[in-house]
Amino acid sequence: MSIYRAFDLQPQSDIHGDETMEETLVPRRTTSRMSVGLEEYKHLRKAAPADMPLPRTLKWVASLPLNVQPTALLRHYARIANGIAATWGHATSLRSYMDCLLSDNRGTRQGFPPEILSELVALKRYHDTLKAGSSADQATTSY
Repeated sequence: MSIYRAFDLQPQSDIHGDETMEETLVPRRTTSRMSVGLEEYKHLRKAAPADMPLPRTLKWVASLPLNVQPTALLRHYARIANGIAATWGHATSLRSYMDCLLSDNRGTRQGFPPEILSELVALKRYHDTLKAGSSADQATTSY
């Protein structure tokens, strides 16, 4: 039995006597799909990412060495800087996010401008040195 099969049930009142059961379950479309306004479904969408740096992102950037601070990234792609700042303390999350930014799995991406790309690579290298330094500290203190 198919789930798409029409129901053999009859309406229980005379009000719906002229309609089929399908029409009572699925209301008729009064407007075409193209004429539906954007506002009608706005409440169902997720919030747009912040297009400006968040306060915590600015604090994070200030804590970085001057040669690593991503100033062009903040100006042009603040939402990406916000994402990096949010995942900076979680090595696995940051590595995954940076890998997604720096690789093209879809084959349709243009890529970042050279100055943005160099800042992203510098951030990744700097984080790797921090991670390597903290694991070396842990190894020396465990003896």
